Amino acid sequence: MQRANRWRIRDEEEYTIALAYLHRSFDKSPSFWRGSTNKDQAREVLQNFDDTLPVDESYFDGLNEWISTYLSAEQLKKLRVAMRVGKSRNRHKRTQVTLDKEVHERLSAQAKALGLNLSQMVSLLLDQFQYKE
Repeated sequence: MQRANRWRIRDEEEYTIALAYLHRSFDKSPSFWRGSTNKDQAREVLQNFDDTLPVDESYFDGLNEWISTYLSAEQLKKLRVAMRVGKSRNRHKRTQVTLDKEVHERLSAQAKALGLNLSQMVSLLLDQFQYKE
């Protein structure tokens, strides 16, 4: 077995980055699918994957199976590079948080009313909370 074939998606961060990259590849990167005879089938099957967190091992296994079924070695290499870059960016710039829809809407509305973005709003709330202790 080659080393490339042993590569697997192992956590939520990798899953999210890979899924986003693969979804974008259909519309924004025609060269990614050049020479592929099963692009339409791959797109159809990929639509079944849920990108809302949290996800568990079954999601990783399913996406790994999709990757081994539909991607060539060249496409896998491109995906791995994109994931490495995405993980590097995530570590240096931001953290991903999952909020309930209602909470997100309320925070977003408050932030907009104050002329802030969501991150600034959360920071403001944390500052206010710390002073009440």
